[in-house]
Amino acid sequence: MTKPETKSEVEESNRMWASASFVGVLIIIGLPLWWKTTEVYRVSLPYDKISSFDTLSHSITTELTVLANDEATASEIVGLIEKAFEHSDVIKLKITKSILSKQLHSTLDSVADEVEAVEEVGAAYDLTKHNSFYVVQRKPLFQDTWLAGERVMFFRDAKAARTVVETLKRVVYQTSVVEGAKSEAADSARQTRFPPGGGYHIVLSVVHPRPDALTVELDAGEAVEDYIGSFVDELSVLHNFTLKSQWLHLLDFDFQAKEVRDTSDFGRHFAVRQDRLHLLLTKLEERMATHVSELPTINLALYAVPCERAPLVIYDNNDKKVQSHVQAFMSPKWGGVVLGGPSEPNCRDARVTWRPNVRVVMGTFISQLRKLLGITDAEHIEGAHLEPLRSVTPRQWEIDNLLRIRTLEQLTSAERTLQSLAQLLGEISNIVINDEVGASINSAVDSIQQASSLMTQGKLVEAYKMSQSAFLAAETAFMEPSLLALLYFPDDQKYAIYIPLFLPIMFPVVLSLKNLLLWFRGKPIHKEKMD
Repeated sequence: MTKPETKSEVEESNRMWASASFVGVLIIIGLPLWWKTTEVYRVSLPYDKISSFDTLSHSITTELTVLANDEATASEIVGLIEKAFEHSDVIKLKITKSILSKQLHSTLDSVADEVEAVEEVGAAYDLTKHNSFYVVQRKPLFQDTWLAGERVMFFRDAKAARTVVETLKRVVYQTSVVEGAKSEAADSARQTRFPPGGGYHIVLSVVHPRPDALTVELDAGEAVEDYIGSFVDELSVLHNFTLKSQWLHLLDFDFQAKEVRDTSDFGRHFAVRQDRLHLLLTKLEERMATHVSELPTINLALYAVPCERAPLVIYDNNDKKVQSHVQAFMSPKWGGVVLGGPSEPNCRDARVTWRPNVRVVMGTFISQLRKLLGITDAEHIEGAHLEPLRSVTPRQWEIDNLLRIRTLEQLTSAERTLQSLAQLLGEISNIVINDEVGASINSAVDSIQQASSLMTQGKLVEAYKMSQSAFLAAETAFMEPSLLALLYFPDDQKYAIYIPLFLPIMFPVVLSLKNLLLWFRGKPIHKEKMD
């Protein structure tokens, strides 16, 4: 028969089981629960794909068609073009050569001018397709080459081959500017143009410091729609634009201009130094409503100079007059300012009224907008003629080149952003990566790969849109506020908080483990008696 347990043994057994239950709950449930709740949540990310971005070659396949009167001329032109672009890192030409039909050949040699010749080429070939260009022979030219606003350039004969190559390289494709779009060092064009984005606000501000002394008659809203609207409509394939206009009254600025005597109708002018002008931008920022959206704002400001300070003339830092028909200046990645005012006869009137020359003022703003949005001025090439702009709209091949620049810029920026983020996540272990951040990063990676493939196929518009998606997704992930949730709560602080909480509880648990082990083994538990 089993010997019945005494009362003291029953109490000892209950006490041991209670201790075992406490230890079990603490170790089996408490510690894993604490570990899980204090764990930094991180979604799995495609680190291998991000690290492989360095191996991607970003080049854009571009279609070029050479149309000549005979096979020898076509071969010579194509040969020189291929040799000039064979080492290009960004422009990979897909050249097609062909002989002009007898009818088109005869027509091009007989039409009165080049504009009519362009229409004839447009009737035979599709000049509206993005990322394509036509080099066409036309004998009756006064120059080696004649470059139209459409996607076509005429050349006279085989002797003009070098001029053709230089025009393609430095004007049509602007390889140096396109290469700068993916370079880490910013060139002058990149320093001037606005960073890439989904859209832009363009705000025309008429600054009127003295409405009591000068009346300005200008329909700013109509001017914006007629000129700026016509210009940005052609760029709708790249960005969404929002046009606005506003009047800023009583915004006076001390130009600290120095009066200089001259032979003008006024008999004098006021000289203002260039380094003083940028202080005006700070004054304008205080009043301009440019912070109403996350989209970047391109500012265009017309400053109405009253008669007592007119005319203002801009001088450079060497105290030499800046030669220009319009007194204007531009601030990179901010916008442009035009300084205008009434003429001397108008200032003789009792009530001075100024009607700005809208065509001149808006033409200046369009010129500034071109640079701010990334359309660089064409270089002058000996023997080459560039058709002047006949309207505010940009040239078709300028839009194609801007698409290439923006595609490479957005793609490169997205890659560097993701690589920086991956490096940051590797160095700082307690940054949280939630599902939204993970989705943005995965979306950016997929878009980068698709954009690179589309560029190789020559699908420029599709590649641009995909690169824009990659850029926006990468920026969204990098700027996500949740990444900072535990950034200022490192591991040493975590342990400093939890150890004082758990250590007093763990002492009796650890000390009771010895007695629990002896009890489970059936060995007697020795109690120390204290006198």
